[in-house]
Amino acid sequence: MMLIASLLEFLTRWLASAIVIFVAICLYPGREKRVSFSGALLAALLGSIVYTFFYMIRLPLASLLALFVWLFVIKEIFDVGWIGAGVIAVLIYLLSILVGLLGIPTLL
Repeated sequence: MMLIASLLEFLTRWLASAIVIFVAICLYPGREKRVSFSGALLAALLGSIVYTFFYMIRLPLASLLALFVWLFVIKEIFDVGWIGAGVIAVLIYLLSILVGLLGIPTLL
């Protein structure tokens, strides 16, 4: 029963994160027509994997390394530059705060 509860929690957080990423990409100028929810799902999943990996290996500055890897993921999935990836990451962060204030869980 705990496995099912954990799986449902993961899926809920993954979906909420993907929605936040999708909205952030829709808000980013010039990408509205090329955005896909499957790309947002992939970005949310890879972001979770990246942060979990760097958390587990406990390197100095692991969070900073994870951030750069995740920015690279955003850059590649959504075909933006490094600055664009940074802007999208800030939008995701701000939207995640809003979602968190509403009590909806996220992965990122």
